[in-house]
Amino acid sequence: MLIRIASQDNSRIRLIRKLQTRKGRTAEGRFACEGINMVSEAIRRDLDIDFIMVPEGACFGLIDECIAADDITVCEVPEGIFNKLTDAENGVGILAVVRMPHTDIQAIDSLPGGSNVLVLDRIQDPGNMGTMIRTAVAAGYSMIIAVKGTADVWSPKVLRSTAGMVFDIPIAYVSGPEELSTVLRRAGKRIVVTDPAGGRPYYEEDLRSNVALVIGNEGNGISDEVMDLADVRVTLPMKGETESLNAAVSAAILMYEAVRN
Repeated sequence: MLIRIASQDNSRIRLIRKLQTRKGRTAEGRFACEGINMVSEAIRRDLDIDFIMVPEGACFGLIDECIAADDITVCEVPEGIFNKLTDAENGVGILAVVRMPHTDIQAIDSLPGGSNVLVLDRIQDPGNMGTMIRTAVAAGYSMIIAVKGTADVWSPKVLRSTAGMVFDIPIAYVSGPEELSTVLRRAGKRIVVTDPAGGRPYYEEDLRSNVALVIGNEGNGISDEVMDLADVRVTLPMKGETESLNAAVSAAILMYEAVRN
Protein backbone atom coordinates (compact mmCIF):
# COMPACT_ATOMS: atom_id res chain seq x y z
CA MET A 1 0.00 0.00 0.00
CA LEU A 2 1.29 3.46 -0.94
CA ILE A 3 0.57 6.65 1.01
CA ARG A 4 1.73 10.08 -0.13
CA ILE A 5 2.75 12.56 2.57
CA ALA A 6 3.37 16.23 1.87
CA SER A 7 3.45 17.84 5.34
CA GLN A 8 6.51 17.96 7.57
CA ASP A 9 4.15 17.80 10.56
CA ASN A 10 2.83 14.37 9.63
CA SER A 11 2.91 11.98 12.62
CA ARG A 12 5.12 9.45 10.81
CA ILE A 13 7.71 12.10 10.00
CA ARG A 14 7.64 13.33 13.60
CA LEU A 15 8.21 9.75 14.73
CA ILE A 16 11.28 9.31 12.53
CA ARG A 17 12.72 12.56 13.88
CA LYS A 18 12.18 11.24 17.40
CA LEU A 19 13.99 8.04 16.52
CA GLN A 20 17.10 10.03 15.64
CA THR A 21 17.98 10.12 19.36
CA ARG A 22 18.70 7.25 21.72
CA LYS A 23 16.16 8.61 24.19
CA GLY A 24 13.50 8.63 21.48
CA ARG A 25 14.32 5.10 20.32
CA THR A 26 14.16 3.80 23.87
CA ALA A 27 10.85 5.53 24.56
CA GLU A 28 9.25 4.24 21.35
CA GLY A 29 10.87 0.80 21.32
CA ARG A 30 11.57 1.33 17.64
CA PHE A 31 14.43 2.32 15.36
CA ALA A 32 14.88 3.49 11.78
CA CYS A 33 17.04 1.38 9.47
CA GLU A 34 18.29 2.97 6.27
CA GLY A 35 19.29 1.75 2.85
CA ILE A 36 18.31 -1.04 0.52
CA ASN A 37 20.46 -3.69 2.21
CA MET A 38 19.27 -3.00 5.76
CA VAL A 39 15.61 -2.72 4.81
CA SER A 40 15.86 -5.88 2.72
CA GLU A 41 17.38 -7.75 5.66
CA ALA A 42 14.62 -6.53 8.00
CA ILE A 43 11.98 -7.76 5.55
CA ARG A 44 13.75 -11.08 4.92
CA ARG A 45 13.92 -11.77 8.64
CA ASP A 46 10.24 -10.90 9.03
CA LEU A 47 10.88 -8.17 11.61
CA ASP A 48 7.95 -6.08 12.82
CA ILE A 49 8.01 -3.15 10.36
CA ASP A 50 5.68 -0.22 11.11
CA PHE A 51 6.12 1.43 7.74
CA ILE A 52 8.64 2.20 5.00
CA MET A 53 9.45 5.69 3.75
CA VAL A 54 10.87 6.67 0.35
CA PRO A 55 11.49 9.97 -1.46
CA GLU A 56 9.28 10.97 -4.37
CA GLY A 57 10.53 9.58 -7.64
CA ALA A 58 12.49 6.74 -6.11
CA CYS A 59 12.13 3.72 -8.33
CA PHE A 60 13.71 0.33 -7.78
CA GLY A 61 12.52 -3.21 -7.32
CA LEU A 62 12.37 -3.29 -3.53
CA ILE A 63 9.95 -0.36 -3.42
CA ASP A 64 7.65 -1.96 -5.96
CA GLU A 65 7.68 -5.21 -3.98
CA CYS A 66 6.83 -3.41 -0.75
CA ILE A 67 3.99 -1.45 -2.33
CA ALA A 68 2.55 -4.67 -3.73
CA ALA A 69 2.73 -6.44 -0.36
CA ASP A 70 -0.51 -6.57 1.62
CA ASP A 71 1.16 -6.14 5.01
CA ILE A 72 3.58 -3.26 4.30
CA THR A 73 2.77 0.45 4.20
CA VAL A 74 5.03 2.59 2.00
CA CYS A 75 5.03 6.36 2.56
CA GLU A 76 6.26 8.62 -0.23
CA VAL A 77 7.49 12.08 0.80
CA PRO A 78 9.16 15.03 -1.00
CA GLU A 79 12.87 14.42 -1.47
CA GLY A 80 13.80 17.49 0.60
CA ILE A 81 11.89 16.18 3.60
CA PHE A 82 13.28 12.66 3.20
CA ASN A 83 16.89 13.87 3.10
CA LYS A 84 16.44 15.55 6.48
CA LEU A 85 15.39 12.26 8.03
CA THR A 86 18.71 10.49 7.47
CA ASP A 87 22.27 11.29 8.56
CA ALA A 88 23.82 9.20 5.78
CA GLU A 89 26.31 11.08 3.62
CA ASN A 90 25.04 9.38 0.49
CA GLY A 91 21.41 9.02 -0.42
CA VAL A 92 19.88 5.89 1.08
CA GLY A 93 16.69 5.96 -1.00
CA ILE A 94 14.62 4.06 1.55
CA LEU A 95 14.19 3.69 5.30
CA ALA A 96 12.00 1.55 7.52
CA VAL A 97 10.67 2.07 11.03
CA VAL A 98 11.10 -1.24 12.85
CA ARG A 99 10.18 -2.43 16.32
CA MET A 100 13.26 -3.40 18.32
CA PRO A 101 13.87 -7.11 18.76
CA HIS A 102 14.02 -7.59 22.52
CA THR A 103 16.59 -9.85 24.15
CA ASP A 104 16.32 -10.36 27.89
CA ILE A 105 19.68 -10.84 29.58
CA GLN A 106 18.32 -14.10 31.03
CA ALA A 107 18.56 -15.54 27.49
CA ILE A 108 22.18 -16.34 28.29
CA ASP A 109 20.91 -19.24 30.41
CA SER A 110 19.37 -20.86 27.33
CA LEU A 111 22.46 -20.77 25.12
CA PRO A 112 23.97 -24.09 24.02
CA GLY A 113 26.70 -25.47 26.23
CA GLY A 114 30.13 -24.01 25.59
CA SER A 115 28.75 -20.94 23.79
CA ASN A 116 30.90 -17.83 23.64
CA VAL A 117 29.69 -14.36 24.59
CA LEU A 118 31.14 -10.97 23.63
CA VAL A 119 30.99 -8.26 26.30
CA LEU A 120 31.26 -4.62 25.22
CA ASP A 121 32.41 -2.45 28.12
CA ARG A 122 31.45 1.14 27.22
CA ILE A 123 32.44 0.89 23.53
CA GLN A 124 31.63 4.24 21.92
CA ASP A 125 32.72 4.27 18.29
CA PRO A 126 29.85 3.16 16.00
CA GLY A 127 32.25 1.70 13.45
CA ASN A 128 34.08 -0.36 16.05
CA MET A 129 30.83 -1.59 17.53
CA GLY A 130 29.41 -2.56 14.16
CA THR A 131 32.58 -4.37 13.16
CA MET A 132 32.64 -6.31 16.42
CA ILE A 133 29.02 -7.37 15.96
CA ARG A 134 29.76 -8.61 12.45
CA THR A 135 32.88 -10.44 13.64
CA ALA A 136 31.03 -12.04 16.55
CA VAL A 137 28.52 -13.51 14.12
CA ALA A 138 31.24 -14.66 11.73
CA ALA A 139 33.26 -16.29 14.52
CA GLY A 140 30.25 -18.17 15.84
CA TYR A 141 29.68 -16.23 19.05
CA SER A 142 26.19 -16.77 20.47
CA MET A 143 25.38 -13.51 22.26
CA ILE A 144 26.56 -9.95 22.88
CA ILE A 145 26.24 -8.19 26.22
CA ALA A 146 26.67 -4.41 26.33
CA VAL A 147 27.51 -2.78 29.65
CA LYS A 148 25.78 0.51 30.47
CA GLY A 149 27.69 3.33 28.79
CA THR A 150 28.12 1.42 25.52
CA ALA A 151 26.82 3.05 22.33
CA ASP A 152 23.27 2.30 21.21
CA VAL A 153 23.23 -0.66 18.86
CA TRP A 154 20.09 0.71 17.19
CA SER A 155 21.65 4.02 16.16
CA PRO A 156 21.83 4.56 12.37
CA LYS A 157 25.64 4.59 12.30
CA VAL A 158 26.00 1.35 14.24
CA LEU A 159 23.29 -0.34 12.21
CA ARG A 160 24.93 0.61 8.91
CA SER A 161 28.31 -0.65 10.06
CA THR A 162 26.87 -4.08 10.93
CA ALA A 163 25.73 -4.59 7.33
CA GLY A 164 22.57 -6.30 8.55
CA MET A 165 24.33 -8.86 10.74
CA VAL A 166 22.97 -7.15 13.87
CA PHE A 167 19.82 -9.19 13.27
CA ASP A 168 21.78 -12.46 13.48
CA ILE A 169 22.80 -12.38 17.16
CA PRO A 170 20.94 -11.56 20.39
CA ILE A 171 22.15 -8.37 22.09
CA ALA A 172 21.29 -7.43 25.67
CA TYR A 173 22.32 -4.55 27.94
CA VAL A 174 23.29 -4.81 31.62
CA SER A 175 23.29 -2.02 34.19
CA GLY A 176 26.91 -2.43 35.25
CA PRO A 177 29.67 -4.75 36.51
CA GLU A 178 27.56 -6.23 39.32
CA GLU A 179 24.79 -7.43 37.02
CA LEU A 180 27.37 -8.56 34.47
CA SER A 181 29.10 -10.67 37.11
CA THR A 182 25.82 -12.21 38.25
CA VAL A 183 24.70 -13.36 34.81
CA LEU A 184 28.12 -14.58 33.66
CA ARG A 185 28.82 -16.52 36.87
CA ARG A 186 25.39 -18.13 36.77
CA ALA A 187 25.98 -19.15 33.14
CA GLY A 188 29.38 -20.58 34.05
CA LYS A 189 31.36 -18.48 31.58
CA ARG A 190 35.10 -17.85 31.92
CA ILE A 191 35.56 -14.09 31.88
CA VAL A 192 38.45 -13.14 29.60
CA VAL A 193 39.91 -9.62 29.59
CA THR A 194 42.75 -7.99 27.70
CA ASP A 195 45.52 -6.79 29.99
CA PRO A 196 48.53 -5.27 28.20
CA ALA A 197 50.54 -5.16 31.41
CA GLY A 198 49.85 -8.48 33.08
CA GLY A 199 48.23 -10.85 30.62
CA ARG A 200 49.56 -14.03 29.04
CA PRO A 201 49.91 -14.18 25.25
CA TYR A 202 46.43 -14.99 23.95
CA TYR A 203 47.64 -18.03 22.01
CA GLU A 204 48.76 -19.67 25.26
CA GLU A 205 45.18 -19.72 26.55
CA ASP A 206 42.27 -21.80 25.30
CA LEU A 207 39.72 -19.26 24.07
CA ARG A 208 37.77 -21.65 21.87
CA SER A 209 34.66 -22.15 23.99
CA ASN A 210 32.64 -21.10 27.03
CA VAL A 211 34.25 -17.68 27.30
CA ALA A 212 32.87 -14.21 27.92
CA LEU A 213 35.36 -12.02 26.06
CA VAL A 214 35.42 -8.43 27.33
CA ILE A 215 36.47 -5.57 25.04
CA GLY A 216 36.90 -2.21 26.74
CA ASN A 217 36.38 1.44 25.90
CA GLU A 218 38.55 2.76 23.06
CA GLY A 219 40.27 5.39 25.20
CA ASN A 220 40.12 4.04 28.75
CA GLY A 221 40.06 0.30 28.26
CA ILE A 222 38.19 -2.08 30.54
CA SER A 223 36.90 -0.58 33.79
CA ASP A 224 38.63 -1.60 37.03
CA GLU A 225 35.39 -3.18 38.27
CA VAL A 226 35.14 -5.43 35.23
CA MET A 227 38.86 -6.22 35.28
CA ASP A 228 38.45 -7.50 38.82
CA LEU A 229 35.97 -10.10 37.52
CA ALA A 230 38.51 -11.69 35.20
CA ASP A 231 39.24 -15.40 35.23
CA VAL A 232 41.75 -15.09 32.39
CA ARG A 233 43.93 -12.14 31.39
CA VAL A 234 45.45 -12.11 27.93
CA THR A 235 47.61 -9.80 25.89
CA LEU A 236 48.30 -9.42 22.18
CA PRO A 237 52.09 -9.29 21.71
CA MET A 238 53.16 -6.32 19.58
CA LYS A 239 56.48 -5.56 17.98
CA GLY A 240 58.20 -2.22 17.62
CA GLU A 241 56.77 0.80 19.42
CA THR A 242 53.14 -0.13 18.93
CA GLU A 243 51.31 0.37 22.23
CA SER A 244 47.80 -0.78 21.34
CA LEU A 245 45.54 -2.04 18.59
CA ASN A 246 42.15 -0.77 17.50
CA ALA A 247 39.44 -2.26 19.73
CA ALA A 248 37.68 -3.98 16.81
CA VAL A 249 40.96 -5.46 15.54
CA SER A 250 41.82 -6.83 18.99
CA ALA A 251 38.33 -8.26 19.34
CA ALA A 252 38.55 -9.97 15.95
CA ILE A 253 41.87 -11.65 16.71
CA LEU A 254 40.59 -12.98 20.02
CA MET A 255 37.15 -14.04 18.81
CA TYR A 256 38.63 -16.04 15.95
CA GLU A 257 40.33 -18.29 18.48
CA ALA A 258 36.86 -19.88 18.60
CA VAL A 259 37.42 -21.49 15.22
CA ARG A 260 40.86 -22.89 16.05
CA ASN A 261 41.00 -26.68 15.73
